[in-house]
Amino acid sequence: MVNWIRGISAALLFIGLAFYLAWSIMYDTWFDIGLYSFTIVLVVFGILGIMLTTVKDESETAT
Repeated sequence: MVNWIRGISAALLFIGLAFYLAWSIMYDTWFDIGLYSFTIVLVVFGILGIMLTTVKDESETAT
């Protein structure tokens, strides 16, 4: 279960960063609050998911 959660989290992180870069390059808007609000959700959930699976891996190997 941990592996697919980690995969989805990595995908969210990648999609968030790729979307920010692609949108900013295409429309030349590097400072847009709407773009930030969409990107930050994807990036934060990606980072939190990776952190959650890392902690869960460590607790399973310790027992």
